[in-house]
Amino acid sequence: MRHLLCILSLFLSLVTLQAQNLSPQQANTRVGELINASDLETLSRELPSLKGQIVKPLLALAEALVAYHEGRHEDSNKAIAQVGEYAPELGSEVVFNMSQLSIYNYLLLENYAEGAQMVNMIMMTLPEGEASAESRESLEATLRWMSALAQKDKVEIIRPQADATIPFEIREMGQGQHIVVNLSLGENSEVTQETVLDTGCSFANFISSKAAEKLGVEILAEDIIVRGFGKGYARLGILKEAKLGEVCIKNMTFLVVDKLVPDNVQAEGMCDVILGTHVIRKLGEIRFEPQNKRMVLPAKPSTAPQRRNLFFEAGQYFLICQDGEEQLTLHFDTGNVKTQLSSKYFTRFQAKVEAEGGEVERSRSGGFGGVKWCDIRTLPKVKLEVDGKALKLDSVAVNLPTSYEDGEPFVEQHDGSAGADFITSAQSTTLDLKRMFFRIDK
Repeated sequence: MRHLLCILSLFLSLVTLQAQNLSPQQANTRVGELINASDLETLSRELPSLKGQIVKPLLALAEALVAYHEGRHEDSNKAIAQVGEYAPELGSEVVFNMSQLSIYNYLLLENYAEGAQMVNMIMMTLPEGEASAESRESLEATLRWMSALAQKDKVEIIRPQADATIPFEIREMGQGQHIVVNLSLGENSEVTQETVLDTGCSFANFISSKAAEKLGVEILAEDIIVRGFGKGYARLGILKEAKLGEVCIKNMTFLVVDKLVPDNVQAEGMCDVILGTHVIRKLGEIRFEPQNKRMVLPAKPSTAPQRRNLFFEAGQYFLICQDGEEQLTLHFDTGNVKTQLSSKYFTRFQAKVEAEGGEVERSRSGGFGGVKWCDIRTLPKVKLEVDGKALKLDSVAVNLPTSYEDGEPFVEQHDGSAGADFITSAQSTTLDLKRMFFRIDK
C-alpha cells in the first residue's frame, strides 16, 4: 500500500478546516500521516486511543488497514466494505486499492467464492489496453485459482486431544539449515515425502510435478502465475488427505511446478515439497524443540504475549525484534536457510558492520524461478532480542546497498529475514500465526 494512499491529503485538509477544536484535528492528521507513511505498526498502537475523534471515512480506512496488518482478515474485509461506502470522501482510487487488498484477506480466510466475486468486480473496473494488461493477467489467474477452490472444502486439521507431536530433521543446506518434516499417506504411512517447513511460502504449498504424481495431488486449474526471483506458471492442485506426525491434514492446496530448483542451481538435499503458511497457520500454536527433533502442538495453548510481535504484509509474516535499543522488522522465513540482514540494516548500522564485518564477498540467494546475487559483509555474531529474550546467531550476512540501472539507490524495505536458525539456535521456541506471535522459550 506504500505510496497508494497519498490522495488522502486533500481529504485530510478538509477535515482540518472543519475541525472544531485542536484535539480532533491533530488526531485525524496523525492517522492520515501514518497511513500515507504506511506505518501500520504505529497506527495499530495509537488507533485505539484516537478512534473516538476520527471522522468515519478515515476511521473505516484505518480499521481496515490495522486489521489486515494484525492478521484479523475477516475484520479487515468488514471494514473494507465500509470504506466502499465513503468513495466521495476518500476517492475512487483508495476504494479500488482497498478492494485489491481484500483479495489477500479472502485467500487467508479460504473464502474463495466471495473472493472470486471481488476479483470479477475489480476486473470490470480495469481500463482496456496495454497499460493494464499485466494486472488483468494476474487477476485472471487469481480468478481461476479461486473459482477452482470455491467448490472444495477448506483445509482441515485433525489432531489428538492430547499434545500432538510432529518429528522433524534439521538438514544442512548450503550455509545454513532446513527444517524437514515427513508428509505421509496411508494407514501405515506406506508413502512418505520429505517436506521443507517454510513460513515464507504463502497462500498455497509448493510441490514438484514428480512429487505431486507420487502423492496423488488432484489438478484443478492451469496457468497460475507465481512470482519469486522472476515470473513463472504453476498448476493448482489439492491433496485430499495426508499425515504430518500425529496430525492429519485434509484438503491441502498445492502449486505444482516442474521443479522447485532450476537445473543450473546445485541444492543437494533439497526437498520436492514445501509446506507453507497455508497449513502452518491452521496448525495454531507450535512449539519447536530442536534438541528433541520435534514440533509439539499443545493440547492447551499457552498464554500469548500481551502484545503480538508478528504482523502481516502482502501475504508474508514479519517479526518485530530488537538489536540493542533499535527495533527491527524481519521477514519471518524459515525457508531461508540462515538469517540474513538487509541493505536497510546496513544503512542503519553502517559503522558496526564496517567495524566488525568481514571482507566484501558475493552471496547467492535462492527462490522460485532462480537465484539472485548481491555483495555482503558477514558479522561474526549478532545478538537479537524478542520480547526481552536473547538469541545469539553466528555468521550473519548483511546485504550491501545496490542501485537500479539508472543509478538510483535501492534500499530494502525491511531489516532482513529471520531464517531457520531463528528456530534451530534456541532450545525451545513457540510460533502461532493465528495469534500472531513468536516466542523464545529457552
